[in-house]
Amino acid sequence: MTKERIEKELSKVRAQLADLHKKQKDLESQLQIAEDTEKMKFIEKNKISLESLILLNKVSEEEILSLLRKKEQEEQTQQKEREAESHEEKSQITL
Repeated sequence: MTKERIEKELSKVRAQLADLHKKQKDLESQLQIAEDTEKMKFIEKNKISLESLILLNKVSEEEILSLLRKKEQEEQTQQKEREAESHEEKSQITL
């Protein structure tokens, strides 16, 4: 292939990618709207009050923070265990 032909093909591919990215953003937006609509229908169908929604949201936030703290503690524990194992291996090698 000649340089000009490669550049032309590359330009064509970039244009296709731009179109695909635009389509992706549009579909993501449509999906979000559809999900929001489902949630609103569920809330209306079950007559969930604003106060209940706020309470559910607050509980969810607290649960998420709790889970994140727990995960962080587990990761720290695993890191300490790896460091201890590494130290033991180094000690055994020097003996």
